[in-house]
Amino acid sequence: MKIIWDSKKYKKLKDERGIDLDEIKILIENKQYFDILENTSREGQLIVPLFYKNYVHVVAVKINDDEIVIKTCYPSRKAHKKYYEDRL
Repeated sequence: MKIIWDSKKYKKLKDERGIDLDEIKILIENKQYFDILENTSREGQLIVPLFYKNYVHVVAVKINDDEIVIKTCYPSRKAHKKYYEDRL
């Protein structure tokens, strides 16, 4: 599947959070994520927690036909505790 995103979202995440969606894309393509969950607050959206820049980030995605659309990505204290700290 092809992984895409909005160019304005890319710039915003890069500028405001230091998140490079090209790096996130590689992690997803290489299946370097902890889980794939339904987003309970947004219908049709999935949550993909993964380890990025020494912290667990949550990537919100939507799957359309043969594309995975990255909606957003952010560091998550709750996901970090669940997927990283609890495993130490």
